[in-house]
Amino acid sequence: MSESTTSLLLAPTLASLGDDPRQVMNRLNTEDFRAVQLSATTPGLRPRDLDQSARRDVRATLKRNELSLSGIDLWIPVEHFLDPAHLDRALGATREAIELAADLGRCPLSMNLPRPDAGDENNESPAESLETIAGYAAHFGVEVADHSEAALKREQFGLGIDPAACLSRNEDPVSIVTSNPETLVSARLCDLLRSGMRGPVGDKTEGRLDVMAYRRALSEGGYARPVVVDTRQWSDPWGGLDQTKRVWEAMEALG
Repeated sequence: MSESTTSLLLAPTLASLGDDPRQVMNRLNTEDFRAVQLSATTPGLRPRDLDQSARRDVRATLKRNELSLSGIDLWIPVEHFLDPAHLDRALGATREAIELAADLGRCPLSMNLPRPDAGDENNESPAESLETIAGYAAHFGVEVADHSEAALKREQFGLGIDPAACLSRNEDPVSIVTSNPETLVSARLCDLLRSGMRGPVGDKTEGRLDVMAYRRALSEGGYARPVVVDTRQWSDPWGGLDQTKRVWEAMEALG
């Protein structure tokens, strides 16, 4: 199989698909998904709530449902890394999430991180916090995928790509993937609809993402990890997930 036709697994974001992680994983298994993306803020999966026994149970649940773990999301507001009132808690949550990612197989942690120059006289400079996070990641052997608009301007972290976020900033996700194959750690699949809402791919009248070009850019760039189907804010997450899966598989069939 050539690089342009490499099959890429889809990994839905579990947090948007239901309140019971076990039930969601079971349904994903029955619908032939083979990977999943967890969130560090999901009740029952928060790092501080999971002792070693509970973490073993999470691994067993994934294995029982034949699901690999594509990564973990931690969407802390960027401002919390700049505000002294929130900084310690944000760094603590980041360390806990990195430790959990290490315990679950050293999967990538997806975050939005502040720009290196974001501090001012009223806020903390983020430089020290960024170095602290990079130190945590190196210590535990976990890659951090930065999904912020500043991701291309830093070297301590890997690149996370979210097509909907890119399109909202009038950036071309295909060009970003093509230009940065070596640093890409986590790729997501989600469209920005012309209404301004996030949604599934495959809507010919509302969708803006060139799905075929995006898939080819990932494959030809050597990306071989699961592609995260980001169902956050979708009006019908399960229906949109089914539509996205059908569109993605059709694109793969076309090569």
